[in-house]
Amino acid sequence: MKAAVRSKKSKGSFCHPPLLLLIVAIQFLVIYSPTLDQYMVMLTTGKPGFPSMLIDGRRSFKQVDEFIPEPHLRCDFRDNRSDVCEMEGAIRILGRTSEVFLVAPSLASISGGGGGVNATGVDANATRWKIQPYTRKGESRVMPGITEVTVRLVTADEAPPCDEWHDVPAIVYSNGGYCGNYYHDFNDNIIPLFITSRHLAGEVQLLVTQKQRWWFGKYREIVEGLTKYEPVDLDAEQRVRCYRRATVGLHSHKDLSIDPRRAPNNYSMVDFKRFLMWRYALPREHAIRMEEEDNSKKPRLLVINRRSRRRFVNLDEIVAAAEGVGFEVAAAELDAHIPAAASAVNSYDAMVAVHGSGLTNLVFLPMNAVVIQVVPLGRMEGLAMDEYGVPPRDMNMRYLQYNITAEESTLSEVYPRAHPVFLDPLPIHKQSWSLVKDIYLGQQDVRLDVRRFRPVLLKALHLLR
Repeated sequence: MKAAVRSKKSKGSFCHPPLLLLIVAIQFLVIYSPTLDQYMVMLTTGKPGFPSMLIDGRRSFKQVDEFIPEPHLRCDFRDNRSDVCEMEGAIRILGRTSEVFLVAPSLASISGGGGGVNATGVDANATRWKIQPYTRKGESRVMPGITEVTVRLVTADEAPPCDEWHDVPAIVYSNGGYCGNYYHDFNDNIIPLFITSRHLAGEVQLLVTQKQRWWFGKYREIVEGLTKYEPVDLDAEQRVRCYRRATVGLHSHKDLSIDPRRAPNNYSMVDFKRFLMWRYALPREHAIRMEEEDNSKKPRLLVINRRSRRRFVNLDEIVAAAEGVGFEVAAAELDAHIPAAASAVNSYDAMVAVHGSGLTNLVFLPMNAVVIQVVPLGRMEGLAMDEYGVPPRDMNMRYLQYNITAEESTLSEVYPRAHPVFLDPLPIHKQSWSLVKDIYLGQQDVRLDVRRFRPVLLKALHLLR
């Protein structure tokens, strides 16, 4: 009887379930590996433009050919401020040659421009488009120095292989041009970046040609509010970066402002102002409402005095006149450190400055504040209105414009009153912008007639009630 009984140990060695499962799994992988590969390709083709890393039962990992979807490209070359191309599909970007490759699955997709190609303002049958991704289109003084980016519609054989893959979209643009001028930093770069990227909630990577490292340090708070990723110096980039979506160029609507009808999510300059409040932790959303405040509290007026030309020669008289009508007044040259400047400006209810980049600080004023622009001599009224007259209204602020007379300009100390500089500035404008800049912006200071200016101060006070 004892010989007929098997021990548990001998029974386990005869049939071990985990060992049997392993043997079956190995046989299955050997026999059906090609079928599995095909099945996995079907599963992963839902991610267009990216390769799939698949398990191979014989050799660890292998890379399956990239799935190439039909490309979609929309380019607008008719806008008078900037050229922009937006694309979706298999996108490869090679920084060192300033090329963006939109890969098509076949030659049939490329011939005739492809069914997904929509190019406005150029030949829709083309397969190559050149863009200078900067928002001063047509300006001969600056655009020749802007790096040109080429967008190409190609087959996979013509495109370089991917070195790095990204799940977020890319925006390609130039940080050159007038970079460093305070007005142009906001007008040409920051506001267009806001329009083009804000709706992506930080899930976007900036690929920057002519990148200025100091610029990204100066405006770090703004940049980090628009992207969660380190901006890439595209000119120095040796790798081929691959994306599903990309935009080449920045959308720009008008000077220092946004057209909500054309912006994603109908973003406006009020949204931009609130974005700045968030990024710089600005406490005041609204200026003083005098009828709702303690009668002892005066509205605060900031007088911005320039370091160079277009200065207020009689600054003390201007401050005294503003204090005389009821303002608490401070005159200052604002700190170049943006967080400090933003915090300072946000504490005021009104601001006065001669036409120039210092007025750009109006973006930090609280809503309902009053902006007073003093326009120098030289038929500058239209330019002044476009650059600094429209934006305050788009930001729910009030705007007043004071055009000086010949007597209030120090040009009267340089040229006789019968000189064309006074009598007819228009031919000077037609002759060259350099001459306008040299005479009216570069040689002129302002001596305000405080008696003539007083009604403007009273109007500003009234607007704050």
